[in-house]
Amino acid sequence: MSEAGTTMRRIVVGIDGSAGSAAALHWATRLALAADAEVFAVHVIEPPRYDIRSLGLPHTVLNEANWRETIRTELEATWCRPLVEAGVRHRVQVEEGRAGPCLAAIARSENADMIVTGRRGLTGMAEMVQGSVSYYVTHHAPCPVAVMPAEPSAA
Repeated sequence: MSEAGTTMRRIVVGIDGSAGSAAALHWATRLALAADAEVFAVHVIEPPRYDIRSLGLPHTVLNEANWRETIRTELEATWCRPLVEAGVRHRVQVEEGRAGPCLAAIARSENADMIVTGRRGLTGMAEMVQGSVSYYVTHHAPCPVAVMPAEPSAA
């Protein structure tokens, strides 16, 4: 709940096909059912962190409409299947950019009551190099954030 006396209406969930995002979607699905909320499933296509020109690939390969539509189809048909099976109202969106800033911006523009994201469990140098979506979102989100580990603890 975003404020005392109000109900949860919209939950933004970051989806990338990982075990962490599957755990986040599973948790958000249960929450949405209990609160009769809508889930806004978002997949962010991040730009490459290196120069692909040396591979001889045209830059348009990354932005082809067919490729983006393939990802959207996978998002709707496979990754969001738990939402469909549970009968949860939901929408999907595919964005391009950095995942953390995109999720925070979408939560702001959609007036979300919560963001749910998975955690890959990176630490040290890997986290510094690859970044941490959950770290960014917890520090920049306009609403509460829940971060789900890929492997739920026994507790």
